[in-house]
Amino acid sequence: MAAVAPGRAVTVAEDAVRLLRNTGFAAIAFHWMGSVPLALALLLFWSALVSGGMTNRACAWWSLALALLYLWMHSWRAVYAGRLRQALEGSGRGARWTVRRVARLAAVESFLGASKLAVWPMALLVGFPFARMIAFFRYAAALSGSGDLDSLQLIARARRLAPLDNALNWSILPIQWLLGLAVSANLALTFAVLPALVRMLTGYESAFSRSQGAFTSSPLFLLFVLAASWVAFDPFVQAIYCVRCFQAESLETGEDLRARLRRMRGAVAAGVLAMLLLAMPSRAAASVSAGELEQAVREAMQSPEYAWRLPRPPVTGIRGTPWVVALTERLLHAGAKALQYIGRGIAAILKWIFGQLGGMPDSEGGAMPRAALHWSVYLLIAAAAGAILFLAWRKRIFRRRKQPAAEAPGAAAIRLEDEDVAADRLPESRWLELAGQLLGAQNFRLALRAFYLANLAWLGQAQWVTIDPGKTNREYQLELERRARAAAEARALFAENIAAFERCWYGMHGVAREDVEAFRGRVDEMKERMA
Repeated sequence: MAAVAPGRAVTVAEDAVRLLRNTGFAAIAFHWMGSVPLALALLLFWSALVSGGMTNRACAWWSLALALLYLWMHSWRAVYAGRLRQALEGSGRGARWTVRRVARLAAVESFLGASKLAVWPMALLVGFPFARMIAFFRYAAALSGSGDLDSLQLIARARRLAPLDNALNWSILPIQWLLGLAVSANLALTFAVLPALVRMLTGYESAFSRSQGAFTSSPLFLLFVLAASWVAFDPFVQAIYCVRCFQAESLETGEDLRARLRRMRGAVAAGVLAMLLLAMPSRAAASVSAGELEQAVREAMQSPEYAWRLPRPPVTGIRGTPWVVALTERLLHAGAKALQYIGRGIAAILKWIFGQLGGMPDSEGGAMPRAALHWSVYLLIAAAAGAILFLAWRKRIFRRRKQPAAEAPGAAAIRLEDEDVAADRLPESRWLELAGQLLGAQNFRLALRAFYLANLAWLGQAQWVTIDPGKTNREYQLELERRARAAAEARALFAENIAAFERCWYGMHGVAREDVEAFRGRVDEMKERMA
């Protein structure tokens, strides 16, 4: 299994959170329409089962109802996943729901839901295909909600997309389990203190508030917490796999680029509309002369309905008082008023809380001190503020000193197998050092790529080409032809190196030590001719 950077799985989870925020409660309601009835039915069935007295006939009817609600949940989860996929594509509303589409969705989800109960235990027992199986069923839910594939095409596409980046599928699972455990713990704590919380806030004593110990010790409590956690957390899990399915499909169809273009088109239209709205008042104002505008303003000010806008008569005060002193007195007076209102609010809240508990007698409210604070209080405040500023300054200096040391070992984080490795990540000397190490380890394929990246780094440092992760090898070749017109032999050597690199990296051609040495010889000759 290939190593995966931890940030990739976290990025997928963040994209899922952003997707849920954009779709809102309307999309999650589709999931809850299927999951909430199933969770309630499971709780009722378990309660009736542990209480005793259930007949075989009643148990059979309960089993049939749970099976139907299980298929009902799968169908609505597919609808929810389809809404998320439409939001990722930015295509607006999806296909119209017809009787044929609903029947096809129910049939596919019935088959997948029934087969999952048999496949998942076997995958968990074997171990290594477990993450792929989870991705397959989650991808199938996202694809079946779109409505543009039949059953066989849907299963075939989900099976083709599930193995893509299987290491990322495995790295997502610990994040899901950790977050799910946190959600379950929070809900268990909330349900445990809920009876006491209701009694404290309302002051109403009931059978529910008195049953705190019996509720938490009941066997139904654990199942209740697990069902509530699943209802609350499963939409987020499905959103993660919807994002992964969209990314996997985009590798073949480029749908992510189309979605970005749709968003850019809407932003451009909004910008044009804003420019038109801003331009309209300027044209209207240009048609009125300055004299006419001033005359209209004077006539409007003399009308009686605007008499309230006249300035108040000046209040006679102590002459000779500086404006700084007057402004300071007003600010102090406003601050004292604000502190009075805050103090009264806090006192009212504390009185209400402790009054419900019966632990605080009524007391008369106090008043703000008439005299000013002692000079030592101001000195302590100034010392505390100085200490806070000193600590912030030291922390900033520490970060500046620590940042270069953390960025130094950049070569350790570079994986030459990744396609998105850019030549400007390391200088030429570091690329050559890495290529020498790979050549000593007889990894000729990666050594050839390291020499190629070193060549690009040298060209970028000499400003013959501009390094960009989005450029192709052909674009680098064309750019060198434009900038180095006088060095025809050097351009031919670079073109030959590109052909050798693509033949070994993207093709089925094997790489030997002689190929790497020939590649390095052409690079050295190209440097001599371009110098």
